[in-house]
Amino acid sequence: METSFERFGPLLVEQLREQTGTLMAAVQLITPVIQERQEAKYEQYLAMMNQSLYRLLRLTNNVEFAALPSELAALGTGPLDLAELCRELCSQVIPLAGLAGVAFQLDGAEGELPTTGDAALLRRMLLNLIANAIRAAGRGGQAGLRLCAGRGRVRLTVWDNGPGLPAPGDVPDVLTVRPDGIGLGLEVARRVASLHGGVLVFDHQADRGGRAEVSLPLRPPAAGATLRTPVGYDITGGFSPVLVELSSVLPSEAFRARSLES
Repeated sequence: METSFERFGPLLVEQLREQTGTLMAAVQLITPVIQERQEAKYEQYLAMMNQSLYRLLRLTNNVEFAALPSELAALGTGPLDLAELCRELCSQVIPLAGLAGVAFQLDGAEGELPTTGDAALLRRMLLNLIANAIRAAGRGGQAGLRLCAGRGRVRLTVWDNGPGLPAPGDVPDVLTVRPDGIGLGLEVARRVASLHGGVLVFDHQADRGGRAEVSLPLRPPAAGATLRTPVGYDITGGFSPVLVELSSVLPSEAFRARSLES
């Protein structure tokens, strides 16, 4: 049975895409003018505009994914090395988390961890959980991603040592987005885990911070299959997916024109 969100979601996405396009065009037009002036305050204003654009892209992509009927949320399944995927992802996350004052680390991703899945969606799931961990850790805090494999499954744990966010619990309405940012991102992460035959659970204890744990079945590729971990994924029209997914927790300096061009 079609839900109201599945019915009206596409219309909402269309409206968001229109506004995103308008903002994108404005940013592209004003960027060279500001760069010619070489004044710090205007470059900061431009960074704030860029960050708003990235946040709008993230919101639009999350609404679009959440509004998809289950039968249309198909996987681009293929053989991949999950350990390498995590190493590649965290190599981009670590310096960005540093800009937010959070020390991020990766544990247990040595060697290979062959499986079958959608690399793009798995990255997206992890980035949503990592964004929440960075937010919860706060400046001066720590966060990380830990892999542990055994008995035909792999556990991906995103942790932080912060005072904790309100317990996510079940999100009954994916349109309910709390002031702390919990909402659509967690719905996306849950759905990605489910599409891969896995589950996502949360735990928070005052003395050790928060934990988001994804348990996935390991599905070894067919004999002779070539493992691949495609670099990046393009649901953002060429924008950095990592910056899009972390846009709500990074400082605006991460979105300065020079940084985006490098």
